[in-house]
Amino acid sequence: MKLLRDENGYVLVMRRPSLLVTGKTAEEESSAIQPVQADRKVEAPVCSVPHCCFYCAWCGQPILLPNDRIGSPFGHPDARKIDVRSIAAVCHNCKHIGNYSMFRACRGFDTRHKIMHSPIKGQTVLLHWLQCIERTCPDRVPLFATLDGDTPTGEAEAGEWLWAELTCASGHPIRKIQVDPAFPLPLRSPVGSR
Repeated sequence: MKLLRDENGYVLVMRRPSLLVTGKTAEEESSAIQPVQADRKVEAPVCSVPHCCFYCAWCGQPILLPNDRIGSPFGHPDARKIDVRSIAAVCHNCKHIGNYSMFRACRGFDTRHKIMHSPIKGQTVLLHWLQCIERTCPDRVPLFATLDGDTPTGEAEAGEWLWAELTCASGHPIRKIQVDPAFPLPLRSPVGSR
């Protein structure tokens, strides 16, 4: 018997290893064990990440955007990669582009908007930094869309998107522009003059 002491002063008693003898031999045990064959397909693991869940103002369908892919604009100020009061996103159900925000008293705020965990579907990209028609307004609105990898969205499909009632965070209207989903922008870009 060995006596060992740990850092706290407790005594650990260790016995010598011994073999347990059973009535069966090793050959009998190996013949009794049958290999198990799996009939199921192996599924890929699914990872859930935080998403901003916005509800479309026109059709009510949820629009899920991964929080880290859109720059965490509604998170803690130290975690934000972009500093905006509202964003624009495309609802693929009704094809409307709308304003969405999680800040109270901002354009696009709704009490149903929330942060939730969900698996990533498609690729969320920044398509353009939109500017309103007011020349002195400093608010720019990032336009995000989730692109499906199976059916790529082209410039023709983007031309069908509806821009009605799209505004900046201050409420100034934004003009419709040509957007090509094949050329996404980086999340951080230098702020240029108008």
